[in-house]
Amino acid sequence: MSRRIAIFLFWLLGFTIGFTAYLSLPGVTAWFSSVLPNFLNHSMMGAIIAGVVGSALSTFTIVYWANRTA
Repeated sequence: MSRRIAIFLFWLLGFTIGFTAYLSLPGVTAWFSSVLPNFLNHSMMGAIIAGVVGSALSTFTIVYWANRTA
């Protein structure tokens, strides 16, 4: 697989994850607010959730790709 295609696919995956996370974020932050009241505000919880999901999925994708081509 060429590097340009791999970079494009990785970018597309990241965009899709971010887009989906943005659409589902209000419901998830509302649930976390009920579980952890007054611990963090909505913006901070949303940023933490989006960061964790995005980093986990991108890391798993890169590890899978690296092991598959080795």
